[in-house]
Amino acid sequence: MTTPTPNRRSFLKFAGAGAGAVMLGGVNMTALAATSVTTKSPQQDIDILNYALLLEYLEAEFYNLFKTGGPQNSKLTNARVKAYADQVAAHENAHVTVLQDTIKSLGATPISKPNIDFKPLLTNADGSAKTINDELFLTLAAVFEPIGVRAYLGQADKIQAAALLTAAASILAVEANHASGIQELRRQLGHTNANLQTSIAPQPVGGENVTDTSNFNLNYSPTPTDFWKPLDMATVSAIVGPLLPK
Repeated sequence: MTTPTPNRRSFLKFAGAGAGAVMLGGVNMTALAATSVTTKSPQQDIDILNYALLLEYLEAEFYNLFKTGGPQNSKLTNARVKAYADQVAAHENAHVTVLQDTIKSLGATPISKPNIDFKPLLTNADGSAKTINDELFLTLAAVFEPIGVRAYLGQADKIQAAALLTAAASILAVEANHASGIQELRRQLGHTNANLQTSIAPQPVGGENVTDTSNFNLNYSPTPTDFWKPLDMATVSAIVGPLLPK
């Protein structure tokens, strides 16, 4: 069985060289790209929390499309897939609330939910609509989940406040479980053999700098290699940019 993948223009594509002066969802990605372990500060913590909130807005919105009552829920037919959509939607919406409350508790303002458009993910290269079904939902989830995990890893060592690091680690653990769970479900349903041990899931074919998801191998194992590599801010900017229309 073939596994549909997001097309080149839709999901993971660098625009220009490096991060540039990019605002995504109210987050200054240029400033965030400069975060480092040597510049830890309360303001940097807030910037990172808002960055995490942006990613959680995206994930929550994606799963809300497919959860019970969501506009795409009727396209799912397998009871286990529907249950997964409901469960993970609840988790991601809870993460949004926790991050918003945490930012407010620090006397700062959480970014507002940006305009999000998943149409690029649901459209073929020729402009025709993809067939929305269990397999496509699970395939897109298999791209989202490890990217979210590795994005958190990319900022973990830049957080100053120990309490915030603990909170981030707690969310990271849940996101990692999502990545494993989605791959196990895809394997059990025959959508993937999911046996690739990799540190850079989803694994790009041709080297880790390849950023075209049509060249990604989504057969990464539910039990990944002993370490995953973090994702830097420039790469994450390129991932989520097409989904955040200005």
